[in-house]
Order: sequence, then structure tokens, then C-alpha cells
Amino acid sequence: MSRRNSSFFNLSFLDLLTSALGAVIFLFIITPKGGASAAQVQQMAVYLDTVNHKVFGLMPDSLWQKQVGDTLFTVVVDYQTMPEASKEKERIIVLNEKPTRPAEKPTERPVKVSQREEPQPEPEAKPATPQEPEPKPAPPVPVYRGDAPSVPCDLSFELAWQDIQDNVDLYVCRDGNCVYGGRKRDRSIGQWDSGKSRNRLFGNDLRTTQEAVRQFDGLIPGEYQLYAHFKASAKNRTSIPVRGLIYTKNKKGEERGENFSKTLRITEDKVLIGKVQVKADGSYSFSR
Repeated sequence: MSRRNSSFFNLSFLDLLTSALGAVIFLFIITPKGGASAAQVQQMAVYLDTVNHKVFGLMPDSLWQKQVGDTLFTVVVDYQTMPEASKEKERIIVLNEKPTRPAEKPTERPVKVSQREEPQPEPEAKPATPQEPEPKPAPPVPVYRGDAPSVPCDLSFELAWQDIQDNVDLYVCRDGNCVYGGRKRDRSIGQWDSGKSRNRLFGNDLRTTQEAVRQFDGLIPGEYQLYAHFKASAKNRTSIPVRGLIYTKNKKGEERGENFSKTLRITEDKVLIGKVQVKADGSYSFSR
């Protein structure tokens, strides 16, 4: 008897059943048992420290491109509660109250009822109006009683010293500009005046012991700064006393002024003597 060749059409029912059973057993072997399927994206495990408020974990490269507002899926796998100190039970203190004694009844005495006169309302007092203090008059500017400047003028700032061997310069400044021996005239300040010069023709020394800055065409109101500079001394003095004069004369011919004194020391730069606030009527205030 010859053996038949196997083909798809001559398979028996037993052969089909055996093949199906083998396929079921193969699938059972290769299928993972229990747990979740492998994630397609790498997961990030994070540990949260609730005491120090810090997060620990490895961040995969796929999360580096996340921005604020992106949604992240988070699964809490395990957590532990931190132990807390046990609270002490509140103590309840019960006070035993002393037994109250019945109050003794006072002996009843006849009480005379006195009729009280109702006080009549007093008339409302009008609030006193506060009296405003009268403003104190400003102290008058001292009227000048001394000698007038050697040159008739409306305003004069002068400085004088004793020895001609001492070299002193007077500066009168206003709004950043100054009038002195090196800059003798300014329309808003005045004109520098002094005999501190040399006669080149005869070679005589005509220096004097004073300097002044004066105004001749009316008072120019404003604030002036007075400076002085003790530059050198032929007698090697380190300090000298100087005398100053502030003089004003208004359109009515009223003269005001005062003298002042100061001690100057040899310095490399000029020093401030004081500030003078001059008004159009000739009054002024001098502050050192």
C-alpha cells in the first residue's frame, strides 16, 4: 500500500485540533503574566521630601523640552506619612467651690425719700475763637552810621587789612560768575576797584591794603557770595585779621550798611566769608 502525500485538502479533523491546541499553548507561553505592559515612553520616578519641600529624581531627556503649562501625567506609587509628636491630653482642673452662706438680712429701717431737684441745663458756652498771633515785624536793617565809601556808589563790598606786605584778594560771586582782580567787571555783579597795581613808567609800587567791588548804576538785587584769599605774606605770617564793609544806597538816598571782621589763614584757595541777600529797596540780610 503506497503512502499518500499530505496536502491542505486531505487534513483530518484531528490534525486541525492538534494544530489549534499547539497555537494556544504557544500564545500562553509568550504572553507576560500579570503587571502592566511596558510603557512606550520612559517613565520618571520622583521622590518628594515633604519636610524640606524638595523633589528628587532622574529626569529623562524627553522632559527637558517641556514648558510652563504642559500637562504631565503623574501616578503616586507609594507614600509614607511622617511621624508626629503625640499631643498631650488636656488636663481638666476642677475647682471645688466653697458652699455659699445665706446672706444675712439687714435690719430694716425707715428710709426717707428725698426729692431731688433736677439740675437745669446750663446755657451752651460758645467755643472761644483762637486768636492768631500777630506776625512779628522783621528786624530793621541797620542804618549805616560810619564813613561812606571813598568812591560814591550804590552798592559796595569792601575788604581791608593792616600791612601792605600781606597779599589778600577779594572775590564777589553770583550765579557761578565772580569779579576779582583777574576779572574786574561783570554787569550782574559790579566793578572791581583797588589801587593794587604797579606804575610801569616810574616803577613805583602803588599797592593798597584794601579791595572792593562796587555798583554805580543802581542796585542789582540778588544773592551775592563773598570770598577772600590770603595768598602770601612777605613777613611769613600764617594768619591776619581783616575788616569788611557792606554798603547800600537806594534811590531815596537812604544808606544802610555794617562792618564785620574775620581772621584769614594762608590757603591754596579762597574761603567763603558769607552770603548777602540784597533787595531793590536797599535792605539786605548778611549770613556768615
